Amino acid sequence: MHPRMAGQGVFRQAPAVHPLLLPLVRLRNDATLIARGAAARLGRPDAPWKLTLALTWVCEQRCTHCRIWRRPLGEELSAAEWDHVFQRLGDQLSWVDLTGGEVTSRDDFAAIAQSVVARCPRLALLHFPTNGRDPARVERAAQDIVRARPTRLIVSISLDGPPALHDRLRGDDGAFASAIETYRRLRALNIETYFGMTLSSYNATRVDETVEAIASHVPGFAHRDLHVNLIHISPHFFQNQPIEDRARSPEVDEALAAFTAARGVPRGPTALLEALYLAHVPRYLETGRSPLPCGSLSVNAFVDPAGTVFPCHIWDRPLGVLADYDWDLARVWALAETRAARQEIVAERCPGCWTPCEAYPTVLSNLDRAVLAA
Repeated sequence: MHPRMAGQGVFRQAPAVHPLLLPLVRLRNDATLIARGAAARLGRPDAPWKLTLALTWVCEQRCTHCRIWRRPLGEELSAAEWDHVFQRLGDQLSWVDLTGGEVTSRDDFAAIAQSVVARCPRLALLHFPTNGRDPARVERAAQDIVRARPTRLIVSISLDGPPALHDRLRGDDGAFASAIETYRRLRALNIETYFGMTLSSYNATRVDETVEAIASHVPGFAHRDLHVNLIHISPHFFQNQPIEDRARSPEVDEALAAFTAARGVPRGPTALLEALYLAHVPRYLETGRSPLPCGSLSVNAFVDPAGTVFPCHIWDRPLGVLADYDWDLARVWALAETRAARQEIVAERCPGCWTPCEAYPTVLSNLDRAVLAA
């Protein structure tokens, strides 16, 4: 814990939204999110409304396509420190992704998620991914988060192929079975839950087989219930530079086209957002650049477990450490260095990506262009 936060406990839980008011609060927060997306075309806000926060580098799996598990663990902000960050941002936040590593490996993960809900009254979406390796642990964390009554909670469970392939890519025997059990438990809690498949030349030809394998355990499961994203290279997040040649191949192109067709007409806002994301993947694969004006450092940013702020989880350009700015991300956001980095993004002098963490808020900030171009 940073000395400035020593002795400070985790926040006192604010009263949750009354169940009868939850639908109205959801509509209000969704409207705020859409309005903020549209306003991004008019100027850069005083603080991001979307954050991706890596809470830990701890991960029990040994994924072939990701090297987070090989990282030195380093410092992690405490739940009290994260609470101070959320308190500072308050109603400026509409969307928060809590990621890692495996977030549920932290005993205080649910407390951090509850803090987001309590401190950010305009929050439209709280999301966290999990490897699903410990179904009971994920279930307990999800139950605790649900008690805080977020207006929308989405959980994605990583699953990268049919049983044998998934276990091999994850370096973890029984990983497929554990992921299935985690999915069942979260669905039983009525939590919006999806499987997320990272597509690369390791598994591009196995998408249909993956859907069939899941459906054999989860009756009715279909392509529309699977979320697909492209493998990306990141020196400061994944640290997976040696596998760069796995990101693009004819197999990946064909798999994405077939998967997009198999999903059919989108049902609901989450499916629509993903459909627009997928519609622009071919352009990214052709150019290596974001097919829409990137929203990084305009509407979103990335923070690592030690509190270092980056433009996104792909570009290794540290901008400031939250502890040095009294946990106020808006102060880092206003730095000349941050503004200069934003101009480099506009000029396409960043590495370039189309990963959902950055692509989804980019789509929302360019919704008319996204629809027309699709």
